[in-house]
Amino acid sequence: MSKFTSFLVGTVVGAAAGFVAGSLLVSDEQLEDLKKKVKDNDTIQDLKKKYDNGTEVVKNQLSTSAKNVEDDSELKDFDDIVIDDSKNDDVAKDDNAQKSVDDLNNAEKNDDTSVDPDSEA
Repeated sequence: MSKFTSFLVGTVVGAAAGFVAGSLLVSDEQLEDLKKKVKDNDTIQDLKKKYDNGTEVVKNQLSTSAKNVEDDSELKDFDDIVIDDSKNDDVAKDDNAQKSVDDLNNAEKNDDTSVDPDSEA
């Protein structure tokens, strides 16, 4: 936590020092002169218009996109998970081995790769 605190204190002190240095080193005349140059510069004004137009295009695209996406593919993946609790069963007792095999055979299979366990030799 001390590194984060040091970072936070350094950020605040740095921002304050930058603000003080900016206000003391740059006179009001220089600021007004810079603002006037920016307003009169056609290249900067052209870039500002392109930026504003691009921002509007992105806003329009985001507003027209569908809000709800019906994609449950991740949920379907959970259906394929087989929980193997066979370590709790003693295979030598009763027919636990057959129960485990039956559980695995009854698990859902993907439609594309499903194999009938009875057809394998």
